[in-house]
Amino acid sequence: MKLFVSALTCATLTIASQAHAGVQTLRGSDTLAGVVTDAIVQAGLSDQLSYQGGGSGLGEAALAAKQQGIAPMSRAFKADAAATAAAAGVTPVQHVLALDGLGIWVNQANTLPSVTLENLRDIFTCKVTRWEQLPASGRSGELKALRRDDNSGTTDTFKNLVGVKEFGACVKVFAGAGTEDIANETARDPDSIGYAGLSATRPTNRHLAVAKDGSSASVLPTVANIRDGSYPLARKLFVYEATGSFTPNAAEAQLLNKLTDRSFLDPIVQDHDFITLD
Repeated sequence: MKLFVSALTCATLTIASQAHAGVQTLRGSDTLAGVVTDAIVQAGLSDQLSYQGGGSGLGEAALAAKQQGIAPMSRAFKADAAATAAAAGVTPVQHVLALDGLGIWVNQANTLPSVTLENLRDIFTCKVTRWEQLPASGRSGELKALRRDDNSGTTDTFKNLVGVKEFGACVKVFAGAGTEDIANETARDPDSIGYAGLSATRPTNRHLAVAKDGSSASVLPTVANIRDGSYPLARKLFVYEATGSFTPNAAEAQLLNKLTDRSFLDPIVQDHDFITLD
């Protein structure tokens, strides 16, 4: 198993070591940082491309502004960004790379078995702020809710799937490499709870089963449940390609060909704890 922290560290080292003329830095999903970095290395493109991540919103904006020809994203392209791209003569084309489930992470000391989408709305809008309000947790005291920042495609997916319009003031925000932060914080702090991709696994944290509502069965984010859509927080992971008046340059096109080659990409996807399309 290759954890996200390792991949992101490698990405950072790659960027630092290649900070010279001729190496293009791509922005996009932090969730996909390990996958894209490994794809760049294995495709032999490290002397031409590096991956900085920063969040799906940054990759989306860069593609719409003709600053890069491909954008790895952990959510779909937004309508307003697509309109901005269209005004510049650019049509983003979507390619599905893999599947993922947003895990709801708690510490191993927490005995809470599952949550509903309503529970999550209450937690992340600060209607629920103490563990006594969720008695099955076996804990008491302050509930420490954690989230990714607003550039994160994971945050956008979470808000859409859970039905959170605005986060409450009690929720702590992790910017940048938020998956790593939430993974480490839930592994360290018994009173924490946060959302992140399934690559956030640590020896001392765990993910909860999730139910759509109080009358629905709680579902774990297994491969089968994510593929059939029964897990309520399942999602697709993408790379977008610019077409029209602006298209990927030669290096980006080579990387795109590799990212859309299942025989090349699927082993990398599995190595980073994501799920292949079938």
